[in-house]
Amino acid sequence: MTNGILKISVPLSLCVKKQIRLLGVWLALSCAAAEPAHVPMEWKCVQTNAIAAWKSANAAPDGIVADAASRSVRFLAEATGLEDATTVEFLAIGPLSDRAYESLFVTVPSPAAIASALERVGVPRGVPPDIAGARLWPCGEKLTLSAKRLKPDAPSPAPLALADLLNDTAAKDEGAILHSPFLYTGGQRDDAGAVVAATNIPCAVFALYSHSPSLLLLDGQFDQSSAYGRFRAKIKCAPGDLFEMTLRWDGRTTVLRRDVTFTVANMKEQLAALRSESEGRDLFVCPSFGAGTTVEDAASIAHALSMLDGKALKISGAASGKFFFRAFLPDSTWRERSGRIFQPFEVHVAADGKKGFVFVEEDWSGEGLDPVLKPKETPFAEWKELPGLIAKTGEAGGKINVLFIFAPKATPVSALEPVVTALGSRITTYYVFGEETAKPAEPTTKRQGIE
Repeated sequence: MTNGILKISVPLSLCVKKQIRLLGVWLALSCAAAEPAHVPMEWKCVQTNAIAAWKSANAAPDGIVADAASRSVRFLAEATGLEDATTVEFLAIGPLSDRAYESLFVTVPSPAAIASALERVGVPRGVPPDIAGARLWPCGEKLTLSAKRLKPDAPSPAPLALADLLNDTAAKDEGAILHSPFLYTGGQRDDAGAVVAATNIPCAVFALYSHSPSLLLLDGQFDQSSAYGRFRAKIKCAPGDLFEMTLRWDGRTTVLRRDVTFTVANMKEQLAALRSESEGRDLFVCPSFGAGTTVEDAASIAHALSMLDGKALKISGAASGKFFFRAFLPDSTWRERSGRIFQPFEVHVAADGKKGFVFVEEDWSGEGLDPVLKPKETPFAEWKELPGLIAKTGEAGGKINVLFIFAPKATPVSALEPVVTALGSRITTYYVFGEETAKPAEPTTKRQGIE
């Protein structure tokens, strides 16, 4: 890149061939972006006089009231005026956001003020989802919402619940997720502890997909791409219609977090102990593998945990310097390089402990739509050598953050875990493939060759 201009030195035909493989994704994004917006991107406050009057009457200069006795927080929000059945990605965004076109409401107080008020009334801060940290489930105490439209000189209408504001078009269970309490994760914080959503677009107060900075999230995993279009506006509002939102917590602490070390021998015992203490609780487990656990054992344990994940418990995170449990559940088809969408880095560990790093270069200069794969293997002795080997792949390997490890099934997991510490944040995803070791040749009394 020179003076901000990207110079493309690769022939256009090669770029086209590579991008054809991603055509399905491109089409999906194009269709999603084609939905027209009916409200401005940036929001300008409409009900300035009514907001000022509410602030004065409630002694709330920030547009928010925290009531510790009732464990509730009241604040003002303006409706954006989304048309009925329009896709909604955010129930509410903060006043600095530019996403009014995909949100039902814009709050008067900032996300930071809302977070502070919730914690003042006693709601414990939860833990937001974080893909890089292997936390796929949002974690937090459960809240409910009521929204009351404020109309001067009109009878006070009945408060609206979440299910009155949105339609869940994908639900086969009559929108159960919208009738259920949602979670206060507290949202992502910066190094100083400040609420990221207060200043960083989209400034989400309540996202309807698993968005780490959002203060409030639905109780489940909602990938943004698959959740897009699922939730639709249910109520009709004019732009600027003023609402009083109330968030309530019933005071029950339901979150239970545990770090658990599993082995094949203690699996049943550990699960029984967790079951006994998790009655009526929302159980989050950060698993690791105990001493002596082999790659084959880890795959067995991981399979059992995957069957329980999201049902009896929620697997959340990986212990420091350890693999996330799903690292031992790779798709077997990924063994064949020709069938992969892209080529991750590879490490091959032999039965005698020797290791080799493989970078698979993709050569797009030939005929056809698929590249010619050119694997290059470099032997190494210590895991601490890997960062340097990865760095040598240069620009071609610069965007690869996935590592496949191929090791004999009898390899102790502890022998592989140093790679996690050695690579730090450079690699975000690992998969470990258990390999069969070669069997020795059967002894024979026959002579080779002519009898």
